[in-house]
Amino acid sequence: MTKMMLASRGGNVLLRKSARSAFRRSSPVRNFSSIGNKIGIRIPEKAVSNMDQIVQQVLSLPVRHSGDEVVTIGLPNTDQSTFEGVSNAIAKWNVDKKVVLTAQFGYRNIGGEGDAVYAGDIPIEENGRLVGIYNISEEHLNTVLEKCYDLNQNENVDVVILLHNPEVQLQDAENVEEKVLSLKSSFNALEHASSASHIKSYGISSNGLCLSPKHPLHLSIDLVLDTVAALTNSHGEPLKSSALSDIQLPINLLERNGLQVAEKVENICKQSDIFDIGIISCRPLTCYPDGGVGSGFPFKLIDYNILTNMIGETQWTHKIPECPAHYAPSLNAAMGHFDAEELVEIEQDGDRKLTTEEIETLEGCRLLQSMLADLDLSLHTMRSFEAYENDLSTKVIPMIHDTFEELDEESAKVLQTFFAAHGAAARHAIAKTTRAQLISGGSGVTPYDIPKEVKLQEYALLNVLKDERISKVMVGCSQPQHVLEAYSSIDA
Repeated sequence: MTKMMLASRGGNVLLRKSARSAFRRSSPVRNFSSIGNKIGIRIPEKAVSNMDQIVQQVLSLPVRHSGDEVVTIGLPNTDQSTFEGVSNAIAKWNVDKKVVLTAQFGYRNIGGEGDAVYAGDIPIEENGRLVGIYNISEEHLNTVLEKCYDLNQNENVDVVILLHNPEVQLQDAENVEEKVLSLKSSFNALEHASSASHIKSYGISSNGLCLSPKHPLHLSIDLVLDTVAALTNSHGEPLKSSALSDIQLPINLLERNGLQVAEKVENICKQSDIFDIGIISCRPLTCYPDGGVGSGFPFKLIDYNILTNMIGETQWTHKIPECPAHYAPSLNAAMGHFDAEELVEIEQDGDRKLTTEEIETLEGCRLLQSMLADLDLSLHTMRSFEAYENDLSTKVIPMIHDTFEELDEESAKVLQTFFAAHGAAARHAIAKTTRAQLISGGSGVTPYDIPKEVKLQEYALLNVLKDERISKVMVGCSQPQHVLEAYSSIDA
């Protein structure tokens, strides 16, 4: 069976806020230099293998970007291997810059450290398959805090632990008292760890804080802050100052509920001597349906740099008014190649009966033409490139392999050319649809005046960076060049 490398991927999906004194609420943004100092770089789970190169790129940023020489790097987990990787990279590449490391704690993968068992473990399943474990209990937390000590002793490093989606641990609690009890032990351990210099401070990274109180995974910011305010220090005395330094929330052009939480936190901080909390925006360019509460695939607030012809020339989607010119010819070529014209004529003339093999070929060609037509029509309704890739890998490619036992070289090349062009057309259609939705508004979305010459990611990132309610914006970067792209957005 011929294996085809269908060229649907490619084109960088750019970009995807964080500890105590480093992230404190800044003065009003007046220029790009101060905006640049609000950017932090988050390393996604899938990019841990690229950590050394990404950290090198972050630490090599000029002073005009890193401002007071403090850079922020977000880690996806608290695995020993992740800590060792970032520690080695900082030691290797650092040039006397202060590094704030935010590390999300709660989820762990299956395999390695994920095979350890702790009281309170919650299995995480997808499609009936165990994919991870969730636990923010004090017992599990203490094993991580021990790992943080050596890292936090580096004079150039501050470690900030973020409890990741604590609402997962609280969803089965029968009442508020149970929720408080569950959170209290974790917060208490973090406060003591900060006092003992195992970590600089701690925070929460939560989607639940932005959800409606009616949602089963809603997390109340009042519950969180009231629980921390009721803690005592190691001498049993009320806290004079909490080490809770940051609340990380999804805030972007379409998910705005986090700003309401930010305003509430700011008002509480103004009235309290205990708290000094900064708001971190995560996912500035990645949105989920229905303002973040819907299910389904995410979509990106970005333009794509796509192929505009088959000789390798590229252009950004916001500069291409219509579907890429090479798409229609590649579609027509594929439809024509699989029209099985000779077999159709034999069938219609009735001179002889088609052989079993010829019947199967004819049916396969008709099925393939129908699939190509459906893919063409889908361009009008696409919103998520992740959904598009999922359909390719779970439906389209398996269908081709199941239909044809083997594809000749020419047929494989025709299909590969089509999928390369269709991938470009899909990116163009998605970016165009996303821009149109942002400009028109509706369904709870405020209309945005986005200049035609500005990339979506530049507009979306600057919108969050300029918001004075936000002290840090964490941008997901899976490749070193993504770091440069993030900062080039603010200089555009």
